[in-house]
Amino acid sequence: MELEQKNSIDISLRKSNNAQVDAVWAILKYREIGIYRKLASISEVLNLNFEEVVSQFPSDEEGRVLDHKTRHTIHDSLISLNEG
Repeated sequence: MELEQKNSIDISLRKSNNAQVDAVWAILKYREIGIYRKLASISEVLNLNFEEVVSQFPSDEEGRVLDHKTRHTIHDSLISLNEG
């Protein structure tokens, strides 16, 4: 398995309490908002700098955050909390 570079969400999740982890799960699974708003909400829950968080995830040539890859990266971080 390819090792991905750690991002601030992953690092912060490892220091978070159960309520913060649950909130990130809920945000990630909520279908009514796009990935940009999800990153904004997750940044707020984890007290992270939103612009810094956005810059750490893949984007297209027009600067839009890639939904599928970003969601899966965050999902993998959340899953790894249960494995550690």
